[in-house]
Amino acid sequence: MVLIYVLFFRIITSNRSHIVKLTPEKRIPFMKTPFQYLLLSSPPAKEAAFREAKDKYGSTFAFHGSAVENWHSIIRQGLIVASGTSKQVNGAAYGKGIYLSPNAGTSFGYSRMYASGEAKKKENRSERFLRGDNNTLFCIALCEVITWPQLKKSGQIWVCPESDYVCTRFFFVYEEATGHENIDTQQKQYNEAILKALK
Repeated sequence: MVLIYVLFFRIITSNRSHIVKLTPEKRIPFMKTPFQYLLLSSPPAKEAAFREAKDKYGSTFAFHGSAVENWHSIIRQGLIVASGTSKQVNGAAYGKGIYLSPNAGTSFGYSRMYASGEAKKKENRSERFLRGDNNTLFCIALCEVITWPQLKKSGQIWVCPESDYVCTRFFFVYEEATGHENIDTQQKQYNEAILKALK
C-alpha cells in the first residue's frame, strides 16, 4: 500500500495536469480498483487543439496501457506518438501512432498485467524498485480520442497518428491482476458510466 502512495506522490508533485482522486461514489465501478484518478486538464496547448478537433469530428473513449515506469512522463506531458523514436517501447505493427483499444483486456496486456514469467525476468531496475516483495503495480489510462478519418481501427487495436487528438482523462492503478478485461468502451453501459464520472 505504501508503494502506491510513493508512486503517486512522485507523479502528482511534478506534473502539469490537475489530478483528483475519485471518491467512492464517483468511481467507475467496472474498473475494479479504489485507485482511480481524474485528470482535469492536459497541457493547455494540447487541450485547446483537442477541443477544436472534437468540435469538428466528435470523440469517443479508449484505453491505453503502459508499464509503470512510463506513467510519470505520460501524465506530465500527455501521450505522444513515439513510433520510430528512442521513446518507442513496443512494436508498431499497425503503423505509427498512439496505440489504444476500446477493450480493457488489450490495453492491460501493454501494462504487463498479464506478463509471462519470462517477461518478468527481463524487468529493469526501476521496475524492481517500484515493486514490493509480493506486489506489482499495473497502470492503465482511459483516454478520450478524436474520431477523425485518420484514426485507424484494426479490430481491438486503434492507432491515432496525431498526439493532440488523444487526451488522458482517467488513470487507474492496480496492485495485482484484478482488472476486468471484458470492458468495451463502445458498449452503451460502459460509455454512460464514463461520461457520468467526467461530470
